[in-house]
Amino acid sequence: MSARIAMLVMGVVLTCQAYVSVAAEPRRVLVVNTQDASVSLVDLDKMEEVKRYQVGPRPYGIAVSRDGKTVAVGVEGEEKVKFFSWPDFQPIGEVPIGPMHNDHIILTQDGKHILVANFYSDDVVGIDAETMEEAFRIEGCSAPHVVKYGPLKKNAYVTCKKITGIAIIDPVAQKLVKFYQLNVNPRSLTFSPDETKLYFGSFWLNGFFEMDTGTGTVTRLFAFDPPDDNRADQEVTYHGVEAVGNNIVLAANEGRSYVDAVNVTSGKLLDRLPASKPCCIERIPDSASGATRVLVSNLGNGTLELVMVAVDGKLTSKAKAQVGAAPKRVAFLP
Repeated sequence: MSARIAMLVMGVVLTCQAYVSVAAEPRRVLVVNTQDASVSLVDLDKMEEVKRYQVGPRPYGIAVSRDGKTVAVGVEGEEKVKFFSWPDFQPIGEVPIGPMHNDHIILTQDGKHILVANFYSDDVVGIDAETMEEAFRIEGCSAPHVVKYGPLKKNAYVTCKKITGIAIIDPVAQKLVKFYQLNVNPRSLTFSPDETKLYFGSFWLNGFFEMDTGTGTVTRLFAFDPPDDNRADQEVTYHGVEAVGNNIVLAANEGRSYVDAVNVTSGKLLDRLPASKPCCIERIPDSASGATRVLVSNLGNGTLELVMVAVDGKLTSKAKAQVGAAPKRVAFLP
């Protein structure tokens, strides 16, 4: 009898594990349309826009609460973070921020706060996710733009645009841990799996950088020649970067309209995929083995593009969802 009970229990455990694994794969995503004053809901299985919600002028950052019941959107034209209930998308609160400029928004790891990298105040603003009120500010980030957790999920990293550099903050202790000043203006962030390396693009360069997170030393530049018919100097080149494995980083060249896959161990360019002014790249969190799925926000044609990344770095465009004008940041729904 005990053996039979043990088998039944094991069956329940395996079933629950399988359910959790499947449930962890998002089926829907929200994307802000910066020039359309809206947020689009996209079905990831069909890669189709399901609905479009008006939120106010120039939305940029977006985050979804841990329980999936609240959506926070940075509406920069109104200088505030607005909160909406889900799934009915009704306004339920707002927090005035002051002037905003491409302020990124993320949910803290414990789900208790929304972090806003507020460019004009030099602060990372913490908003209580439950009360929808400002809770704290982390000072010392000079014109912060991107805020993103590293793979170890303890510290968050911030790109700083006035005194150019990378700040490291501890959202739990609500303090600045380190600030590394750089000679270049960092754009976007991604990391090696062990968080010892950080990768970012900059302006005017056909490449992206590697930085040691322990010392703040820039250790490498991964530079790649543009096509012969598109070689003129450009201010806007590589923008979004996203690590998709132990040694592959994707880099979106917004100005030249392609996405590169790079082996950061060998420094080799693995593949190049044509796109339409790609801005942001976001890996779809799932448990699938083999090929990885990412979403690319295309400013040029107003699409959210699903791209498969093979284990050898080969890039394949699978589908495009037509959304609003100038899609940028995304947030996955649980």
